[in-house]
Amino acid sequence: MGEDLRQQLQEMQVRNAESQARIEALEDRLEALEAAAGLGTQDADLLSDEDQAALRGRGDPRSLEPRRYGDTVALQMEVPPDAGTADPVEEPTRKTPAPSEAVETVAEVEQGIFGDRLSFEAGVTYSHFDDAQINLSGFLALDAIFLGRISLDEITADVITSEFVARYGLTDRLQFDVSVPYLFRHSNFQSAGAGGSASGTAEVDVTESGIGDISVGASYRLLRETFRRPDIVLNARVKAPTGQHPFGVELVEIPGTAGNLKVPERLSTGSGVWGASAGISVLKTLDPMVVFGSLTYFYNFSEHFRDIDEALGDQPGKTKIGDAIQYGAGVAFALNERSSLSLSFTQRFGERARIQRDGGRSQFIIGSQSNVGIFNVGATFSLSEKIALLTNLGVGMTSDAPDMVLSVRVPFRF
Repeated sequence: MGEDLRQQLQEMQVRNAESQARIEALEDRLEALEAAAGLGTQDADLLSDEDQAALRGRGDPRSLEPRRYGDTVALQMEVPPDAGTADPVEEPTRKTPAPSEAVETVAEVEQGIFGDRLSFEAGVTYSHFDDAQINLSGFLALDAIFLGRISLDEITADVITSEFVARYGLTDRLQFDVSVPYLFRHSNFQSAGAGGSASGTAEVDVTESGIGDISVGASYRLLRETFRRPDIVLNARVKAPTGQHPFGVELVEIPGTAGNLKVPERLSTGSGVWGASAGISVLKTLDPMVVFGSLTYFYNFSEHFRDIDEALGDQPGKTKIGDAIQYGAGVAFALNERSSLSLSFTQRFGERARIQRDGGRSQFIIGSQSNVGIFNVGATFSLSEKIALLTNLGVGMTSDAPDMVLSVRVPFRF
């Protein structure tokens, strides 16, 4: 028995000597590479002893913090179970590569830019809507013949939104932002069958521009991402009714259409009511892939207006836009060090709106509920350490959604 133990000890000493020789050879190779790169001892002195040991794979992995964006994590290699009772040989540690700039850009887009004192973002979004419907005014005779007026109405709308966002990081976990949108709206109204003639067609354009609803938000990073858990951020936002509200807008009859075509005298640029939202977003980096999701609840406060009806004359009353809940999920892939491609889907369910004329009872507006589902294809490009280009194309998947949404944003970090 004693002879066997002595032989095992000698074999372990030989393996230990071989390991030390390999480590010394790697150190000599590293010094040769540093010399070839023009790095002298004065450059090596810029690193602490702990950092130099970690670079050579001899650092203590327990002294490293959990992974964050741009950080690396040391993985301790397991000791074989048959190592016996002798002193274990200290194995070199490995480090995972830092996430690429493309992955970091995707994380900042979805979760926010934490740690930077000040950042600014400018963006432009184009939305297109197209809706057609048949209007029947009359009755059926003999269950087969329609007597009355038939018209085919088509409405196309284009909305261009310029948005400017400023963000300020109070700490590496808490940031505040303010968003100021400016809208340009153009709507085209067409009606076939104008004036009672099957060939009669009427067309009217209505254009409006102005500032939208300004909002202020806050984001708090609840948990940082590690190997096992995702990055979790809580967010809240308050929206002020700074844009033109849509209530009490009178419909104007177009001459020569015999009441067949009526259009609003103006278009709105805001909701007209105060609103608030709260939500949570989750992100997990599986370099070169990023998986993310979010859940947000929107609450709209009731508001009183001197006119809430489209008919002529003022009809004062109170309105309550329906609350909404929205979820989203997606995945992004890093194509290379500086660019990525993302696929996502968002859907928002809105409740019916209510109105209450002064002295009357509250009632729901029929058909005011909404279901907006959009499939998004996005691309991000990291132009530099402080500037990125974000593009997105959205396609409406439900009848309440816009047919197309195209956006371009450029965030700047100072």
